[in-house]
Amino acid sequence: MGPLLSRAPSRVPSRALAGRFPFRFLVRRAAAALAVAAALSALCFALLDLAPGSPAASVLEARSGGRPPSPAAVERLEREMGLYDPLPVRYGRWAAGAVRGDFGVSYGTGRPVAETLAETVPWTALLTAVAVVVSVAGAVAVGLAAALTRRVWLRRGIETGLFALGGMPGFVTALLLLWVFAAWLRVLPSGGPVRPGEPVTPAAVIPHLVLPAVALAFGHHFGTYARLVQTGVERLRAAPHVENARARGLARRTVVVRHLLRPGMVPFTARLGVGVGGLIAGAYATEMIFSWPGVGRQSVLAAREQDYPVLTAVVLITGVIVILANLLADLAVAWLDPRVRLAGPESGDRSIVRGGAAHAGP
Repeated sequence: MGPLLSRAPSRVPSRALAGRFPFRFLVRRAAAALAVAAALSALCFALLDLAPGSPAASVLEARSGGRPPSPAAVERLEREMGLYDPLPVRYGRWAAGAVRGDFGVSYGTGRPVAETLAETVPWTALLTAVAVVVSVAGAVAVGLAAALTRRVWLRRGIETGLFALGGMPGFVTALLLLWVFAAWLRVLPSGGPVRPGEPVTPAAVIPHLVLPAVALAFGHHFGTYARLVQTGVERLRAAPHVENARARGLARRTVVVRHLLRPGMVPFTARLGVGVGGLIAGAYATEMIFSWPGVGRQSVLAAREQDYPVLTAVVLITGVIVILANLLADLAVAWLDPRVRLAGPESGDRSIVRGGAAHAGP
């Protein structure tokens, strides 16, 4: 019994450190994210390599203002671009350039793709960031109100509104907002980042940002997010640790934030990471409706002109953002619920949150 007793205390700190610093969990998730990113880069390069036409001819035609280039000039530029090198060499060169932010030359303008994206990515990032903040804050507020209220009519009214909002396509929400606030009431501008001829300043951009940000925030999975918060909090209202916190006389705000909201946010956080791809796709569609000068509009123009370097760069960047968002969501879920990071890879790290997500719908 003596050796057993002497070994027991040494196991507790190691388990505590494993729960506090989930290095194995982080390494496992980061390795999976890198593998998916590598597969995505190979797919993007394959699409670019299999695209019809000669990249050199497209670049020369764009630089000359639409005049067809001579075969000798095309062949010379193809050799300069290394198009006659073996496939692995070309992929390695393209992947190394993509890591540095060099995605080649646009077929439509003859300019580097990085310069084209540098003009549009900040606008999409601004729109998406504001929409995420509005969506998360609104979903938490509405979900908490529906979970904690004792008024049956208020809870049913919120649930009915969320159900109707969830069944409405995002573009319909955007068009309704555009019609009500820009065409009918005329209190907000209808599109564009600023008025024609107006300098780009924060004061000029904010009124133009309101409608597309609200349309993106409430038009894509907002109802699902709010129901996930509601379901997660309702499942914990009668939990022993919550009743114990109330019995100790803790303030209502402390009970709600520390003992209800934090553990109840696990299903919501997991779903938020998965929904980033849909949010970005919604941002591209929203940009077209509100004439927002972001990546979405640039992608549509590139598709019309068959500008494959721009399209592949957009696909790769979007995919990497989605991968990083899922990785951050996994880490956030592990921080909110230590059972996730202590679970083995064979048990499925997200199995714990599936129950809450199942009650909130797809």
